[in-house]
This record gives sequence, C-alpha cells and structure tokens, in this order.
Amino acid sequence: MDAAPPDDAPRRPRRAVALVAVVTTAAALAVAVPVALADRHEHAADDLRADLQRVATAQASWKAAHGEFSTSLTDLGVDADRDELAIVSAGTRGFCAGAHDDGTGTTVFYSPGAGFSDRSCA
Repeated sequence: MDAAPPDDAPRRPRRAVALVAVVTTAAALAVAVPVALADRHEHAADDLRADLQRVATAQASWKAAHGEFSTSLTDLGVDADRDELAIVSAGTRGFCAGAHDDGTGTTVFYSPGAGFSDRSCA
C-alpha cells in the first residue's frame, strides 16, 4: 500500500488569514499615518499663529508708544519659547513676522495687512 501524501490543507487557511491581516494592517497605516502627520502640522501651525498673535499685540502697543513698529522681539517683550520667531521687516506702515517649527517644518507669517499666511509677507 502506498501512503497518502501529507495534506497541507490545514496550513493554507492560516496563511490566508495571515496575509489578510498584513494587508489590512498596511491599509490602515496608509490611512492613519498621513492623517496623524496632518494633525501634527495643523497643531504646529496653531501654536505658531498664537506666537505671531502675541507679536501683533505687542507691535500695536509699541507703535502707539513709538510711532513705528519694532524690529526687535526683545523690545516688544516677546519670548520665542520653542519656535523660531522673528520680525522679518518693520517700519512706520507695517511689519512682517514669521515663525517656524523645526519639528514639522511648518512656517507661518503674519502682517497686519495680509494676516496669516504660509508665504513671506516681506
């Protein structure tokens, strides 16, 4: 009598289940990672806009007292916290300030005339 060849049929469903699990996980990550990165960038942009709003408030007070906008964050009493924050330009008619988050690469600019933008106002 010839022995029947070993049946590997019980292994096939396990392989199929494993393959489905891998594909499902990859698909979930493909959706979740970009959403998480977008949330991170938006959170950074919100923080940068808050910093720039502090600059705008300080600039309004400075202009009222000195007749022109300041080019110095120190003069304005604004601390740069964790972000790179700078006054790009300033004069009697307006100013441009920018803030950058190194962690996300997000940059936001502000000027009284244009408001918040991802493009330099200088």
